[in-house]
Amino acid sequence: MATNCIAQLVESRRRLQRQRWDKLTPHERMANFARLQEASFRILHASSSDFLRHFFSRNLQSRRVEVIDGQWRPVSPDRRSQQP
Repeated sequence: MATNCIAQLVESRRRLQRQRWDKLTPHERMANFARLQEASFRILHASSSDFLRHFFSRNLQSRRVEVIDGQWRPVSPDRRSQQP
């Protein structure tokens, strides 16, 4: 019973957020995005250097690509574990 009430509250909150988001202009949305990016990079750079190094290595690792038969493809997880 309580979980149903919580689910209804969560759905109500999501609906209100969606309505608020729909009322924003594209310029306002981009401004919000820029603020979020700035805040996330501030937090990231305030973190320890080990965390920063780990973040960038995982980020770049997930974006690795290779050319197979003339087609760019993401590196498979098996091959990714073999590469440095």
